[in-house]
Amino acid sequence: MSAFKGLLKKDFGISKFWFLFWLIFLLTLLIIPLGMEIYFHMPLSFLPMAVILLLGGHVFFLPAMLLSLLHLEGKTQLWLYNPQTSKVLFLSKITVSFVYQVISQVLLTGVGLTIYQFYKNQFFIEVSTLFKGILVLNAGLLLIALYMSCWALFYWTIYHSLGKFPAVKNWRWLVVLILFFVLNTISTLIAKVEFIKEIVNKWTIPVLMNTNFNYKQGGWEINLNAAEIPLAGIIVYVITAFCLFLISCWLLDRKVEV
Repeated sequence: MSAFKGLLKKDFGISKFWFLFWLIFLLTLLIIPLGMEIYFHMPLSFLPMAVILLLGGHVFFLPAMLLSLLHLEGKTQLWLYNPQTSKVLFLSKITVSFVYQVISQVLLTGVGLTIYQFYKNQFFIEVSTLFKGILVLNAGLLLIALYMSCWALFYWTIYHSLGKFPAVKNWRWLVVLILFFVLNTISTLIAKVEFIKEIVNKWTIPVLMNTNFNYKQGGWEINLNAAEIPLAGIIVYVITAFCLFLISCWLLDRKVEV
């Protein structure tokens, strides 16, 4: 555990300036629409949508931060000689990226709640429904980002593993691209099989996640509707993410040169 804490401290240390830059960039993206609302005297015209778009874009934040940490680590080649297992090395970076995403989402959620507090008379939604929607949205963003991070980790290790083969070293990006399309095509074809569709959709969980925004009469009307999430689909995604992580660890254990 102490070794893992040491890795966390190191990863936080090498990435804190990148994250600080991201926060400044994020605040800048919020100030611009706020300034437009003040200049045009049109409150709630730009800032709420900016918050929603930035928050939704966080499905890419965690994998992007993870890849940046892997890139920084790869410059030193230190993990090739690190006594810790590849699982610990990867988990440290995923944990750091996860913490950064939570902080970033909390910041944007706080901005959104502040807007709601100042203009709550212009938002047509029940408070209990609003907070349920906020919790589901943030949890969903984190889970999707974690899933995408496992894919990013998988393709990253595939790309660098191919570097050991001179015949494809200069074309490995093309191999990864082809692999990406092949795997997506296979998964799409499997999902279209009626027998599999029936099994996947047999058990579902109702979740408030379908959101409709309408700007009318000087305010925002927000409707949250329940969507049926396939339980079997969630299990498949969890198993897939776990397998991708294990494959990535196995490739790193073979001394991937980055």
